[in-house]
Amino acid sequence: MPGISMHTELELLVRLGLSPREALAAATNNFAIQFGWNELGQIAPGRRADILVVDSDPTANIWNARRITGIVMDGNVVDRNALLTLRK
Repeated sequence: MPGISMHTELELLVRLGLSPREALAAATNNFAIQFGWNELGQIAPGRRADILVVDSDPTANIWNARRITGIVMDGNVVDRNALLTLRK
């Protein structure tokens, strides 16, 4: 599943010596710059609006990136609970 290991990768980058802010940049804007993906990596006009909303500051502690309270994809709020619930 895409993205499933993102939190582990962020935590490993911090263990290897990056600050939480540097690890987040490596996973977002720096990654987009490296591959020339100009519509990704930053919250700015003209960019895709994919946003992960958390309830604590991940730059203070990278574990806070796991405290997800909301998701916005392509400018639309995603019902995270519906995604996590299996339909029978």
